[in-house]
Amino acid sequence: MILLASRFLCHAHESEASKPFEKIHAHQSFEAHAHTGWESLYFSEGRDALNGKSLWAGSLEVGYDHFSGGVWYGRSSNHQYDEVQYNLAFTQEINGFQFYAGYTHLVFAKDNESDDEWSAGISYGELPFAFETSLDAYYSMDAEGTFFEWSNTKLFNPSDEFECSLSGIFGWNERYVSDGHNGMNFFSVNLGVGKLITENFSLIGHINQSWAIDRDLNLAGDQGLKDFFHFGLGVEFEL
Repeated sequence: MILLASRFLCHAHESEASKPFEKIHAHQSFEAHAHTGWESLYFSEGRDALNGKSLWAGSLEVGYDHFSGGVWYGRSSNHQYDEVQYNLAFTQEINGFQFYAGYTHLVFAKDNESDDEWSAGISYGELPFAFETSLDAYYSMDAEGTFFEWSNTKLFNPSDEFECSLSGIFGWNERYVSDGHNGMNFFSVNLGVGKLITENFSLIGHINQSWAIDRDLNLAGDQGLKDFFHFGLGVEFEL
């Protein structure tokens, strides 16, 4: 259940195909985690990135001590879009705080394009009423801009095998979406659920409602920034 909990506590990453990597802090042991699932929409930076198309995705992450890495692949339901991400990260935990810094190489094969991103984040999990807060930043070398996400999450454990998470997430754009407006972009509420089937195998799902903030229809990058609902289902396996 510890790994299942950490999956839900990855800020805006709860079962989201668009932010696939779990930062594994394995405490001098080897851990591996695999995930595959389906997303009704590709939610990215508050936007419907595939204009209504769904996404199939899978990932594999491994970790040892402070280091983790992984590979993720996503493909649209109409096979007109695919994306591969390769990730490396370093994590540290101090007095209830967790810090990470990471690098991701993204490949868009059908468009013959790629990008490199640097990321960093901090989270704190010992707030009153068992809330966790986290702040994450992603810098795109291609766009030369940064996107920030601030989330607050509450976990619920109805039983030893069943877990729920409720998160509120704010997103802020600073030239990361280069043809979109800068400043506050979206607020979303995410409900995630996980059911432990065996010691190593879990079923997961989520529902999410996102609201656009200060959308500018004169900007091409804001066309996909809107109020919309989406959901996802998947399975997870850990070693």
